[in-house]
Amino acid sequence: MPQHFSDPGPDGDAPVAAAREALDAFRSWSGSHADDIAAHVYRWSSHLPEVLERRPLANLLRLGPAAEAARTAGRAELRRRALRRHALSLGEVPSPGVLDLLTADPRRLPRPAVPAPADGVGLALDRIRYSASLQRVPGLGTLRERMARLYAALPAQAVAAGAMDRAARTIGGVLAVASHDTVGEDAETTAAHLRRVVPGAYALAVAQAVVDLPAHSRHHAHHRLLPHLLTESEPAAGVPDDPLSEELHTAHVLLLEGFPFAGHRALYRATETMYRARARAERRTREDAVRDGGDALLADAVLETAAGAVAATLLGRREPPADPLRTHLAAALATRFRHDLLDRARDAVNGRLTPFTLAPRDLDGDPLHDLFAAEAHLVATVFGGDPAVADALARHGAARLAGHLARQDDRVERLLEAHRVTPEIEALLRAAARPPRWGVPPPAAPAGSAGPRPPAATDPRTFAADRSAFVDAALAPHAVRGVPPRSPGGPQGPLRPALALMLAEGAALDPEPLGPLVAAVELFHTGSLAFDERASHLAGIALVSGGYALMARLASTHPPERVVRAVARMSALLGPERLSRGRYLDRLLDRGEAPADAAGFLEVYALTAATEIEAALVPAAILLGLPEHELDLLTAYSHHAGIVLRVRADLVAGPGSERPTLAGMHGRAAAARLLAGHRDRAEAALDGLALDTDLLRAVLDHFATRGG
Repeated sequence: MPQHFSDPGPDGDAPVAAAREALDAFRSWSGSHADDIAAHVYRWSSHLPEVLERRPLANLLRLGPAAEAARTAGRAELRRRALRRHALSLGEVPSPGVLDLLTADPRRLPRPAVPAPADGVGLALDRIRYSASLQRVPGLGTLRERMARLYAALPAQAVAAGAMDRAARTIGGVLAVASHDTVGEDAETTAAHLRRVVPGAYALAVAQAVVDLPAHSRHHAHHRLLPHLLTESEPAAGVPDDPLSEELHTAHVLLLEGFPFAGHRALYRATETMYRARARAERRTREDAVRDGGDALLADAVLETAAGAVAATLLGRREPPADPLRTHLAAALATRFRHDLLDRARDAVNGRLTPFTLAPRDLDGDPLHDLFAAEAHLVATVFGGDPAVADALARHGAARLAGHLARQDDRVERLLEAHRVTPEIEALLRAAARPPRWGVPPPAAPAGSAGPRPPAATDPRTFAADRSAFVDAALAPHAVRGVPPRSPGGPQGPLRPALALMLAEGAALDPEPLGPLVAAVELFHTGSLAFDERASHLAGIALVSGGYALMARLASTHPPERVVRAVARMSALLGPERLSRGRYLDRLLDRGEAPADAAGFLEVYALTAATEIEAALVPAAILLGLPEHELDLLTAYSHHAGIVLRVRADLVAGPGSERPTLAGMHGRAAAARLLAGHRDRAEAALDGLALDTDLLRAVLDHFATRGG
């Protein structure tokens, strides 16, 4: 019986209350510790001269024997970084002996620079090593495979917005906890612990990636499935045919294997708290924020960050503390203010509500002052006023602030106009805005967005979803009353018209002129489905007629002889010898009338699925001007790929299918052999094409391995 926490229950609001109590405690402390806050601001200021004057750390470490002082400074910097990471990861001050171990083992040293591999997955993996202070990550091969799947499944908009960077930071944060938790242990013990933690860290990263997806209808299936991952003790059934949903399901299985629900309920509670806090924040409007006050907004933001850190602690520590939420709420306060300051311009453009994008009159405090106060509060209440931790935090903050303010001359003035600050904060801001002696380095690109995602790294269903806006815009004027102009689907976009766009992508040609054909392909498909029901025959005729009218428009962007050939080919494909006959034979199968032999099944599959694939690819190839032998190869690919699609559906349906299947009538082994043979022949057809076939190969792989 599945166990879950989908209902808040009597203590469901306890985390929210804890967040508000933490904010109230911070406000109370801040109001009575002005001297401590000022001292912490001065601590930031004390690091500015070295931050602004020093050469990059990597260069200092390469200097010769005469630069011993520089190397000493470099080692001190590495020690500060290790101290800061350990304190924030475990919520405790490391002993000098632990610090020695952290900085003596080269695998644990925080590296001063992040190399930039060519692909988004490689860059994300390097960010994981950097975040976790590890040169080697146990189970890296499996993690690389899973990250590649996530990269392929994420919407293009999410990839461009840095979703892979967020995923990498999430995994790196969990591994940092696990790595610091095993300081002083032998290599075998450490590696075994990290290997157990990696799958759970990946599951948390996938959850974070879906949490970050906008509240758009295309992502409803993802957001419906996410609470299952966060709250259920058994994997979901009936996962949608969508790559990101499938990855969520896999992540849930991985999480349950390493962290069974019954023994780790606090972990699942923390992830659910994180999701609920984000959901509340997404629903909150500017009017809500003004009415409820800035601290209501801040409480959910801090709770989301703290709950994610609690989940990382519960995943990464072998013996986690009994109540880690208090510590992480204080740390989340300190980090949220800084991140919101650095991201305020982007947040304003995206309409994201933060203390730095609301008007000062709508806030409970001043966020610029609170940035320094929250860090001073963290040092005092969690780390017992430890001067080394305070120094490490201040050094990091001063470097980030200086890097941010030195890029625009007027940023300080705009900040001072908007916020009420003390004289020491104003002096810090003005000092931090001075250009560094060695020049302002260019802003680093987010690790998850190393340029556009190449088609070869994209799941074909994700490609279709990313291009669905193009298809929808082309279809919008051609709806028939009572019949949608496109076939039903899940979060993925319509795959058939996307095939034509894949062909244009592979040929490196502009897809825009193919818009009428892309829309016509979907109208033809939806229209042919309408003929299956007598009551909708007229709607089907209207849709098919609309498709031909769209194809006539191609003459304005393509040579007339190509348009004539494309229309003639489409007519033959839709006519009585191809798709129309296939639909008739398919209806016979629905009534239980099975062909006598395997060849009869293959004929039905070729006349239906293969014909629809050919209708998307070959007319598009004609319009693109591909040579005749490549048209023949695309025809062969379509034939074999369509059979692969239908035979795989038979295998997935199993013996309980309501209609006759090839696998049911002639055996699963025979069906599997046929699938493999036709897949090989489809691959061989692609081998002869001069264009990039990565996407078409990915489609074939999806047809051959799909789960439903």
